[in-house]
Amino acid sequence: MTILKRSAIAIVATGILLLLILYLHPSRSQQPAEIPKPHKITVNWETTPHAASYNVYRRPYRSDTYTKVATANTNNYEDSAVQSGERYCYAVTSIDSNGKESARSKEICQTVPLP
Repeated sequence: MTILKRSAIAIVATGILLLLILYLHPSRSQQPAEIPKPHKITVNWETTPHAASYNVYRRPYRSDTYTKVATANTNNYEDSAVQSGERYCYAVTSIDSNGKESARSKEICQTVPLP
């Protein structure tokens, strides 16, 4: 076999190998998308004298109905059950040692960042 034929075979084999690599290797669009990081809202409030615990209430910005989302023993709450881009409003009540609940605090509204 001549050098010219060997060179041609080597070039063809290299081309086939490159095509196989490109064909079998997943492209960026075929690779799994990056998993979105969970978003959360952190609500902080001042402690109340004689409070045994606190109830945290949340409502979607466009709704007037609050839902109790947590009872906390500290003066902060992390809400990870929120959706990106949505706005939520929070209010807190204190619970004394007899179980009596105070009136709701002034609400605070926050928007969850987009990923």
